[in-house]
Amino acid sequence: MTATVVVLFHPEPDDLANLAQMASWGQSVVAVVNACDMALAARLPVHANIHYIRNEANAGLAHALNQGIAAAMERGADYALLLDQDSRPDTTMCDRLVAVAEAIQAASRRLACVAPALIDRKLASADVGSHDADRATTGTLATSGTLVTRAAWKGVGPMWEDLFIDGIDHEWCFRARARGFETIVSPGVTMSHNMGEGAISVFGRFKPIHRSAVRHYFIVRNTLWLARRDYIPLRWRTSEVLKLAYRAPAYVFFSNRRMRTGRNLVRALIDGVRTPRMVSPGRFL
Repeated sequence: MTATVVVLFHPEPDDLANLAQMASWGQSVVAVVNACDMALAARLPVHANIHYIRNEANAGLAHALNQGIAAAMERGADYALLLDQDSRPDTTMCDRLVAVAEAIQAASRRLACVAPALIDRKLASADVGSHDADRATTGTLATSGTLVTRAAWKGVGPMWEDLFIDGIDHEWCFRARARGFETIVSPGVTMSHNMGEGAISVFGRFKPIHRSAVRHYFIVRNTLWLARRDYIPLRWRTSEVLKLAYRAPAYVFFSNRRMRTGRNLVRALIDGVRTPRMVSPGRFL
C-alpha cells in the first residue's frame, strides 16, 4: 500500500483541485494543513480517499511531513510519497516509483527513498536524461516527489523538526546514508514541480531563487546547523558554508523585502551557532 502525503500552506484553488484529482485516481491521500483557519477548512475538497490533519498554526514543513508520514504508516502504508502542494505528478508516477523501489529491495538492498527527475514548471524544457538507468546518488533528493520506505521511516527516523523548512531533505538523506540506506533517483520518472519563487540566468543556466526574507533566514541558519553534523560529508558542509559568501548578498539583492532580509541574515548568523532548540522561528513567520 502507498499513501501520498501532501503539505498545504495557504493553498491556491489549483492546489486544492490537484489534491482532489489525486484522490480521484484512487490514491490514499494524507493532507497536512498548516495554518488552517475556518475559511480554509471550508474550501478543502471532501473525498473518501483524503484524510486531513489540521494544524491551527504553521507548524513547519518538517513537523507536517512527520505527521503525514506517521499517519500513512499507521494506516498500513508500505511507502509514503511526499509532495508539496504545487507538485504535479501524473497518474503513473507513484506506481513507477514503487516498481523501482520493489526491484531494489528485492535485490536485498536497503532503500531509504527513490525520487523522480524534477522539471521546473517555470522553464520551457529540461534535459532529464529519461533513458538513464536508476542510480544511487551521493547528493540529496528534494523532498517533493520522494517515495519513502517503511523500513527507512523506522531505521532513519523522522525529519529534523528544528529545521522547520529548509535543508530538511539534505539532512534526512545524509542521515539515511550514514545508517546504511541508499537514496535513489530514477531519471526515467519525471515530475513537474515549482522550484523556488523565481529563476535567474547564470552563464546561460537557469537557477531557482527565493525572494522571501523568511526563507533567506532559514536557508542561512540551517546551513550553519547542518555544517555542525558529523554524519554529513565534510566536502558538502564546506562547500555550502563557502557559498553563503555570495548567496547572502544575492538574497538581499533579489529579496522582495531587502531591509528585512538584511536583518534576518544577521539573526541567522547568530542563531546558526546556537543550540537548535534554543531558537524559536516564530518571529520570522
